[in-house]
Amino acid sequence: MNDFKHVPKYPVQTLSKALDILVFMRDNPSNEGLSLTEISSALGIGKSGVHRLLDTLMAYDFVEKINGVSPAYRLGWGLFNAGNAVPKQHTLNGANYMPVVEKLCNSFLETVNLGILNNYEIIIICKMEPARMLRTNTRVGEREPAYATALGKLFMTGFSEKELEAYVQKTELQRLASNTITESDKLRQTLEIIRKQDYAVDNEEYVDGMICVAMPIRDFTGSIVSGISVSGPAKRMTKEKIEEIKPVLRDACRKISEFLGFANK
Repeated sequence: MNDFKHVPKYPVQTLSKALDILVFMRDNPSNEGLSLTEISSALGIGKSGVHRLLDTLMAYDFVEKINGVSPAYRLGWGLFNAGNAVPKQHTLNGANYMPVVEKLCNSFLETVNLGILNNYEIIIICKMEPARMLRTNTRVGEREPAYATALGKLFMTGFSEKELEAYVQKTELQRLASNTITESDKLRQTLEIIRKQDYAVDNEEYVDGMICVAMPIRDFTGSIVSGISVSGPAKRMTKEKIEEIKPVLRDACRKISEFLGFANK
């Protein structure tokens, strides 16, 4: 059996062998296909057993037979069609991100936001606040400028040079707080740093007195589809606290990303 995350309590050997064949064919792609002998030798299954399993898989179009001097087999389009249904059943929704956001908020007693990019602006679609007097004043549905926020800068790392140039041309980099980045060259340098470290910080760039650290959520294509930020007053969001937040936030984003099909090799 393959080294997968889940170990079945009641394994069905015939099904396991059929799935082993599919995994082997996935990992050993060939236009010419694989012969019975190759599959049998690699998996330790008798040729007659492999033949019966392949015949069944062919009925579902998961495998197709290539006729020739020596018949060979390759993956069929039925498997592709089945796989295409997976992303439709793994979408970003409250059921998979609300528990994560709530746990982060309770762990650090700071505001946690989850946002998406829309028309080059960040929209906060989920927010969790601690029971503290001093906290951020963002609201669900609020639009925030990408260049001045941690979440926004995360998304901007995915911009092509052409997209980034278009953004800079049409967006006035206004000074919104003490440390707002208002120069395009400095913005580009900052984005390069974020790409390498895979997290972003808003150090009083959007609101004076507020610091935010954010990390990305990626889907099965590797694209950033959302992000989670933890933010709070500068006097509480010290360097030490940010270092404490980073591994926990990274793990939280990783879990949601894995649900969306992202595989971090």
